[in-house]
Order: sequence, then C-alpha cells, then structure tokens
Amino acid sequence: MTPPIRKKLGLPADFGGAVVTDVWPGGPAAAAGLRPDDVIEEIGGSRIANDCDFDDAAFHRVCGPARVAVWRSGARSDVILDATEETSFIAKACQDGSADACFREGWLLWSRKGGPNVARALELFTASCKAGSGRGCAYEALQLMDEPERSSDSVAAAERSCHLGDGGGCAHLAFLYATGKFVTRDDHHAATLYGKACDLGDPQGCYNVGLMAEDGRGGPRDVARAVSRYEEACSLGSSTGCTNLGYLYEHGTGVRTDKGKALALYRRGCEGTSCQPSNLGGCVNVGRAYRDGIGVPVDEAQAATIFREACDRPVNRDDIHAAENGARACSLLGALDTAGDGIAKDPGKGLELSVRGCDRGDAFGCFNAAAAYTSGEGAPADRAKAAHYLDLACKGGDGEGCFDLGVAYEKGNGVALDRRRASQLFATACQLGFAEACKKRAR
Repeated sequence: MTPPIRKKLGLPADFGGAVVTDVWPGGPAAAAGLRPDDVIEEIGGSRIANDCDFDDAAFHRVCGPARVAVWRSGARSDVILDATEETSFIAKACQDGSADACFREGWLLWSRKGGPNVARALELFTASCKAGSGRGCAYEALQLMDEPERSSDSVAAAERSCHLGDGGGCAHLAFLYATGKFVTRDDHHAATLYGKACDLGDPQGCYNVGLMAEDGRGGPRDVARAVSRYEEACSLGSSTGCTNLGYLYEHGTGVRTDKGKALALYRRGCEGTSCQPSNLGGCVNVGRAYRDGIGVPVDEAQAATIFREACDRPVNRDDIHAAENGARACSLLGALDTAGDGIAKDPGKGLELSVRGCDRGDAFGCFNAAAAYTSGEGAPADRAKAAHYLDLACKGGDGEGCFDLGVAYEKGNGVALDRRRASQLFATACQLGFAEACKKRAR
C-alpha cells in the first residue's frame, strides 16, 4: 500500500492493508467474490498492514475456512474463504496458464530449500517470468545472482521484473547498480530504481532511496526526501527504515526534534516486523535512550539489560549492520559496567566486554579497553596494552583514540618516544573531528 495506490483507490493517507492484484479462476478467492483492487484488512482476525502481514496470516494456516475482511469502494465487508489443497490447485492453475501461479509453485519449492527443489524452482521462475509474472522475474534474478556465469540472465530478469511493475525486481536491479555487481556502478540510476521500487511498495526500496538521499549518493543530499522515504519504509515494514527515521527525529535533522517519537521509532526498529527481522541498531538506540534519558527517564539498569541482549544475540544476516551493532552493544555494556551509577559496578567485567566489542571490530570498545588499562580499573595498569588498544581504536576511526595514542608517542608512554609519529596521529585525529587534536597540531 503506497501513496500512488491509495490515490488510485481513493483511500486515506494512513490506510493500510494488502491490495489484491490477481484472482485465480476456480479458487477460494474467486468463489468468495474477491476482485482485483480489493483491499484485504484482516485474515482470521489478524490485522493486515502490508503484504508481509498478508503472507504471515494467509500461509501455513490450518486447512479450514478463514474470515477475511475486505474493503471495496468505500465499504467494508467480511467474506468466508473455504480452504483448498494448495499444491495441486496451484500446479493446475500454472498448467492452465496463470503466470503468477507458476511463480507461486516455484516459490513453494524454493522455500523448502536444497536438493532438486532449487533447480525446479528456477525452471518455474523462468517460465513464469516469460509468461509475464513480475515476481517470477524478480525471484529468477535473485536466484541467478549466485551464478556469475549467468550474470547477464540475472540482469535481464531483474530488468524485466521492474518493467512489469514488481517492486522487488526494481530493488534487485537497483542493488546491482549500487554495488557494481554484473553492471557498471551507477549511483544515480540505482537511486532512481530504488525510488521506483518504493513507489511500487517495496519496503527495502524505500529504505535504500532514503539512505542514498541522506548520504547524497546518486544526487544532491536531500534530507527532506530521506525523511519521506524512511517514513514510507517504516510503514511498509522496514525495521531499518524505522531506526534511521528515529535517528533523524532524535537529532532534528530534516524534522523538528522529537525525542519521544525517536524512541518510539527505535522501538519499532528493535521489535522488527513481518517484512524484516529485529534491527539491532534500533535496540542499541533504545538502550542509549534509557542510558541518556532520550524520551524516557534515565534507567541504566534497563539500558544494561537491552545492551546485554543485543551483545549476546547471534548475528542475523538479514539484519543490516547486525555484526557492527552487536559489537557496539558489547562496548556500551562494558562502559556501563566500568562507570555506570545505576548498576552494580564491575570494572573487570566491563573490561572483558569492552575487549569483546573491540575484537568484533568496534572502535569504542577498543578505546574503553585502553582507558581501563590506563587507569588500572578492571586490570593492573599497563601502558603498553593501553597503547595497543588505542592503536586499534584509531585504526577503527576513533579520533580521540588517535589523539591519546599521539600523546603516548609524544611522551613515550607504553611506546617508544616518537614525536613525528605523534604529529601524524594528531593530524589524523583532527581529520576525524576531534577538535582538541587540531589545537595540538596548530601549536
């Protein structure tokens, strides 16, 4: 459900649901009188906000009748859909010439993964694509992305999918141009394709076009456009879209600062949606909110609980930047254990967690570990180890870490005295935005 679709159907701006695009002859939907452009609002009592909710509510049900709430021409009605045996019905619909049924037959095989299912699924995706199914083309392109020898076929399938009006296909094609995979990298074209994917209802298309607008990739930086697209992404089910939008509200970037709304959006990102799993970045920001009192009273114990869960959570490949956010959660928890006032202080545990975050690539954890070895909290003071962790923090882009390492070289603390190296580190710290280093360099 996107703004263009709401406008076409004459629906309010906040209207949710999933729009019927096709009704297969002889099936339960046809028997119940459903038509294209009907909007499904509920299935079996479950509210439907988008097509991911539809999939969750409609598939894997017990084989029995289902009550479906339908909006049509300004009125809502309830209809009962009787169940039918899925596999044979869809196979017959495919044989009878329904391109989307052939896609669905392939999707059912593909979702089981492994063995001959994958090859047969690809055959069905290819056949459905040739017969005019945009989703079939999108899944053909997706499956062929892992076969470099068929790169041209993958690109062609994604192009056809987008041409047929499938948002997922446009997003796949945009990804190829954004990364330069199989095609010459073209950020402007990628941003245009992500925008089209968003207009067609693809949540990750909305997230990515918002991200490119915020970063100024593919065109001038446009924060207002980023806000608008993140809003659409979040409403369509992109948990990362909710998280990024929360960050803009927290800092008043492109919108009026609203800490309460920022926290609510971070929570939506952390909770995840039917379209995308929990976003660890959202969880880390919820933890920060409790630590710092952003839209909620300070509660370091609650912050620690949230950071701990995020630190210990296995990495989900479908969650953008999950590894980095998990590492940052460990570092933040380590900092609380070292210096937190609202929780039991355990400097040794804090150092262990900071090192854990550092080992997983988080520069803040490296800086925390260096501070612990400098002060002797959590372990005996050790200037050489402190310098080691400052070096890791600096290499990870921490300006203050570069500055402190420069001071160590300037004074010979834990490293051999080297004023030239110190000067280089002060310059790096200044470039990374640590203002004190700029003054030091000037002197």
